[in-house]
Amino acid sequence: MKITSRLVSCVLVFIFSLLPLQNVFAASNVTALAPQSMKHQVGSAAGNLSALNVRDQKWYDDTPSKYVALYPSARYVGYRDYQFPAGFNLASIAALRVEANYNGPDKTEQLWTWSLYNWNAGTWVNIGNSAEVTAWEWRVLIFNVTNPARFISSSGQLRLRTVSNNGTNEARLDYEAVHVLYTPAAPPAPAHAEIPLPPAGNLYHGVFPGGVTGEEDDMRLADVTSYENAAGKHAAWVYFSHNWYYGRAFPTKTANWIRAHGSVPYIRLMLRSNPVQGGSEPVYTLARIINGTFDNDLRAWCAGARNFRTRLVVEYGTEVNGEWFSWNGKWNGGGTKTGYGSPTQPDGPERFRDAYRHIVQTCRDEGAENLTWVFHVNDGDWPNVNWNRLENYYPGDAYVDWLAISSYGAQTPLDDWWPIFRESMDDVYPRVAALSATKPIIVAEFGVTKNNSLGSQSQWANAALTDIASFRWPRVIAFSWWNEWWQNDNNPAHDTNMRVQDNPLLTQVFQNLVGGNSIVLGTIP
Repeated sequence: MKITSRLVSCVLVFIFSLLPLQNVFAASNVTALAPQSMKHQVGSAAGNLSALNVRDQKWYDDTPSKYVALYPSARYVGYRDYQFPAGFNLASIAALRVEANYNGPDKTEQLWTWSLYNWNAGTWVNIGNSAEVTAWEWRVLIFNVTNPARFISSSGQLRLRTVSNNGTNEARLDYEAVHVLYTPAAPPAPAHAEIPLPPAGNLYHGVFPGGVTGEEDDMRLADVTSYENAAGKHAAWVYFSHNWYYGRAFPTKTANWIRAHGSVPYIRLMLRSNPVQGGSEPVYTLARIINGTFDNDLRAWCAGARNFRTRLVVEYGTEVNGEWFSWNGKWNGGGTKTGYGSPTQPDGPERFRDAYRHIVQTCRDEGAENLTWVFHVNDGDWPNVNWNRLENYYPGDAYVDWLAISSYGAQTPLDDWWPIFRESMDDVYPRVAALSATKPIIVAEFGVTKNNSLGSQSQWANAALTDIASFRWPRVIAFSWWNEWWQNDNNPAHDTNMRVQDNPLLTQVFQNLVGGNSIVLGTIP
């Protein structure tokens, strides 16, 4: 369990990455088209068209060189042209979505509307507007497009218009793209499908390396190498989140650089529409996953994973027995037994099992056989009630390759509780091992902050790593440290810091028990 109090008050922000266009129709079934030209019919603009290719601005950033500013006279009217590659198959297009990173006034002051040109009818069709934005805060607007064929000309051109309803203010665009989902021909089978177990008496070593903002999916290679230099060993896998409030396409860019670094990408597939913890999910509910509402997006994601071709570790439903995540049973029927499925089983866990199975089966149907699927629980059941026991959530051996545990110590300097790793693992390990007689177990997340008066960070880590490396829990085959810093309030003394490189005593522990330990492996053969 990683709890960050700053997320509770976080404003929902969507961020999407621009996917490469080259050869996309031969290699992938999800792509983003960048605007090729821009014309201002009423009003003017400042900035280069190329600024729309990459999302650079967020929150209240104001870097004019990174965006295009649209200036009305009495109002603004202008459009951008997009071009499909020569030879594209119109019939293969399954879905189309416009995404724009927008910054502008509140709707009460000025409203901006997006529309697409219908080449068949010779008319503009509204697809969305800026009504839901917060004034002068960057936000990615998402406009799903129905019947997309009518908006594509015989030469493969798509025209997207933006109009303001008055001339009182400007609008800013830092990113705009047309995302296309289409049905490709099946590629060759993945070159590597399975991750072998480490040799007997050895352990794989991975890491969540932290990142730029604390959003768990924006880390850089520098974050990985900084940890590796401190720990004294390469990371066999690099662990990161793929939050769907940032975009639904498979995270190819991040997975590529992790692979290029010689590590296996380990993806936390986070189907959620915002980062706020401790509440129900308004969009990606378990019920909607089960009934296929997001099957197009899931198939595209799975196809992206398949086309990656080399090995991936993937989990859905991180720490499912913890109420901080929206896929926990508390937010999906809880212990009620009459609202879904079997009348003898609690609805919340039963819905999760079916959603997990649905996701795994969708990827299998897409031929994504290069995925190792992980079922990941917290070391304690929150809430601690019978229906929420981790055992109730297990999807079954047919859908799971590895079992995983999170077990943290104190997570802030102000915590008044100092959990001991050995005690927590001694409690949860037998329960997890009993889920399956054959599945290997990993410690997917563990860590403790420094600067808590109840205990020593380095001593906690030393005891935890010693127990792991001595195989106190014999089916554990791997571990990964949560190597992150985050802010809890405005007092720097209250910041959480689990970064190995920021504590010389912790660095020494890792140098001895990870870097200097020959049984700990930094690569997966």
